[in-house]
Amino acid sequence: MTAGEGQSRLRSAVLAQAWRRIPGVEVLSADDGGPLTRTVKKIVDPLVIRTAARPRLGRPLLDPATAAEVTELLLADSARLRATAAWFTHLKRQRRALRITAGNVQDVCFPLAYELATTFAMPDASAPERAAAALREWHGEDGAAGVDQLSRYLADPQRTADLTAELRRRWHTTPDPGPVDDATALLDAVVNGFTDQTWQALADSPAGHAIGLALRQPGGTATLARAVREISGLPAPDLGLQRGERTAVPPLNQRDETGNELLERSIERRIRATLRRLPAAEQNPVASLVDEELSRAAAGFGLELPVLATCFALGVVLAPALRPLDAPRGDIPDFAQRLNAQVAREGYVLYARRALAGSTPLTAHPDAEILRELRAFAKRFLARLWARLHGFDVNGETPTAAADIRDLLTGVVRSTSLDLRTKVRRALVASLPRLEAAS
Repeated sequence: MTAGEGQSRLRSAVLAQAWRRIPGVEVLSADDGGPLTRTVKKIVDPLVIRTAARPRLGRPLLDPATAAEVTELLLADSARLRATAAWFTHLKRQRRALRITAGNVQDVCFPLAYELATTFAMPDASAPERAAAALREWHGEDGAAGVDQLSRYLADPQRTADLTAELRRRWHTTPDPGPVDDATALLDAVVNGFTDQTWQALADSPAGHAIGLALRQPGGTATLARAVREISGLPAPDLGLQRGERTAVPPLNQRDETGNELLERSIERRIRATLRRLPAAEQNPVASLVDEELSRAAAGFGLELPVLATCFALGVVLAPALRPLDAPRGDIPDFAQRLNAQVAREGYVLYARRALAGSTPLTAHPDAEILRELRAFAKRFLARLWARLHGFDVNGETPTAAADIRDLLTGVVRSTSLDLRTKVRRALVASLPRLEAAS
């Protein structure tokens, strides 16, 4: 797309143009002078522009005003970015000296370099020592990384018994947030007219916790199915939320999990995800992380902040419409239609539908695994959405505007689709001889 006056521009082009105006960041730059993909992923988006809290600034296309805002934020941080590049060089050198091989060097050192730049500005004569100390703290002294500390903390049988009892106490004493019917009406208003007003009414309500806690009651699955049918007119498929008709209390230890259901993941697995997500400098003591996760798990949908639980409830009622292999339907909510169309128009989905899943597929032996992956799109979407919201909950971040929520949901659908694209393409290439023989 051209960049004429008043036209939207590709975000990647906006970032590249602004980045080239910052001197001294060559080690963070690609051959064309723009930022490396990992620079964007590990530094620019999460730390400079903070797209998690401002998703409108992370859209693939930016209007002129938003492009100007992104450019301003990037250039305003240019001094720290130059210092980040300088610290990255020291970190790479110290990694080699310390014989550290764990993790991708850019994944580990990009955010750590930015942190050092924030704390110390440009490196001075003490930089080698500070870089080595930061790496030791990040990776853990003597192997005592966060995950190892967690494992040791949960290895004590008496502590495990006490924590399990505490989890059950919190699980069964969570206050009732109100009837599901009220939540259903508010969700219906949003999916059939995603305006600032309808979203604000939903965001101000305990709808997410109400539906999440209703899933723990006898007949919880049926309650959710009724809500989905009332809103979308569709039956609720297996969304991978829980194994039975009601959500079971999740186990404390990962070894005690009986399946991969989203809401029944162990406390240990949830905290492991948090530890992978956070740099060592931002991690609370293990005991605090466990206590926080017990409270979070006891809330509806395992998300303590009400607005995040409500976001997930919105995703749950939209998910059944995400059926890229099926023919489009006109009797589902408009926003759900748009989300499904976003996936269904992908070239690999169109080809898979025609070649493998149509009423007269091109081969007598369709790839069952690929069909299963595409038909489980809703489940994959919810797993990714929950992980994103759980990250927000851990960090205390709450996207609030209707546009931000729309961008969040749209972005999760897109990333889920991109995850499947490579896998489907690989399977289609493998099927090509059979398809050509049948054509």
